[in-house]
Amino acid sequence: MINYPNLPNSALEIKQQPEVKEITNELLKQLQNALNSNSLFTEQVELSLKGIVRILEVLLSLDFFKNANEIDSSLRNSIEWLSNAGESLKAKMKEYEGFFSEFNTSMHANEQEVTATLNANAENIKSEIKKLENQLIETTTRLLTSYQIFLNNARDSATNQITENKTQSLEAITQARESNHYQNIDFFEIE
Repeated sequence: MINYPNLPNSALEIKQQPEVKEITNELLKQLQNALNSNSLFTEQVELSLKGIVRILEVLLSLDFFKNANEIDSSLRNSIEWLSNAGESLKAKMKEYEGFFSEFNTSMHANEQEVTATLNANAENIKSEIKKLENQLIETTTRLLTSYQIFLNNARDSATNQITENKTQSLEAITQARESNHYQNIDFFEIE
């Protein structure tokens, strides 16, 4: 039986999400929906890249050097959340790497199993073809023998019938010659 590993669950285990600008929240919702619905990998990557671009925009808009003392707890929470989300993403990537490793291993095993099955089936087919050829030869021989016997019997029967008819005809001719009624007729002379 061919076995394949199960595809891992694509949902990221990200707990609460910090409050940030609405556009970022919407982007995170889209990414979470794409991951939860097992959407196309390209859509997930595209949304992830949009999120990274948004993060870079936010980070570039902050003036860390001028406002270093003004970083409040919400920013610290956002950084902590991003760190946790990154760890969750790394864990999920490891899970997928494991899946693909198992998948490749199972495909190699399946390939060997399928090859062995195909080879066994090919041998069975060759064996069945040989049996059918032998049966065909045997049946043909029997039919030809039966046909030859039939022809010989038909020939013998026809020969016997011809001989019998010839004998009866000769007897009838002889009787006809011997009878008074046809004595003067010569059956072998035709004018």
